[in-house]
Amino acid sequence: MSGIYFKENIYTRRKKSKINIKRLLLLMAFLCIIAVMPVIYSPLFAVKNIQVVGNKNISSGEVIKAASFFYNKNLLMIKKAEVQKAISESVPVKEVRIGYRLPHTLVISIKEREITAAIPYLGSFALIDNDGIVVKIVPKLDYLTIPVVTGFDVTHASVARQPVIRSNADSFRKFLELISTASPIASEISEIHVTVDESNDTVFYLYTLDGFKVFLGSYEEKKISIIKHILEDLRKNNRGKGELDVSGDTPVFKPFTQEGEGREVKP
Repeated sequence: MSGIYFKENIYTRRKKSKINIKRLLLLMAFLCIIAVMPVIYSPLFAVKNIQVVGNKNISSGEVIKAASFFYNKNLLMIKKAEVQKAISESVPVKEVRIGYRLPHTLVISIKEREITAAIPYLGSFALIDNDGIVVKIVPKLDYLTIPVVTGFDVTHASVARQPVIRSNADSFRKFLELISTASPIASEISEIHVTVDESNDTVFYLYTLDGFKVFLGSYEEKKISIIKHILEDLRKNNRGKGELDVSGDTPVFKPFTQEGEGREVKP
């Protein structure tokens, strides 16, 4: 019996020891929290400065204004997602990263959106990127060589948001697919005209800076490289200006004539 009692006594002591260690750990964690709380809620790490990096066209002041709500907030308590949301809702940024430099500086690193097209809007132009987000609204395009997009009825446009398009929102989505992959020929295009054909399908006309008209038809990514190759060949061989139709299986080129008509020539 004494042997059994001895074993039970050892087991009981071990169990009590484990319980005491758990209590000690809980007490230490509680004390750490108590010690840290005054630091977290004190002005010791309050935001006094906001630094913006990575910006070229967007002013630092514009970003700082969007994040001004976080002045005097404790750096250790600020949620990065909240800062990112505040900036993205009013500033046309592609990406926002948040960091800090103790004791008082909130660091905001941004990646700007690249302007790829212009949409006429109320006598001005809404400049958009590949995502259709308005980067800025300008009265003229004097210093920009980007395609002008026609065929959309824009009812409202504001910076950092997509423009509101009347009735043909699906066509705008298809246009974004086109502009996202058109970089090989984007520098050659002066205008992209968007319309809907008899079958209610969205089709595109492209106009080049040197006078070619391209009927793209419905958008397919493979057509971009076809257009680039054929235009290079037409220019190289001095075939003259005309309309290139790549809407079907076989591309067809019609040179312009003085009467506005042309004969079909397979390139």
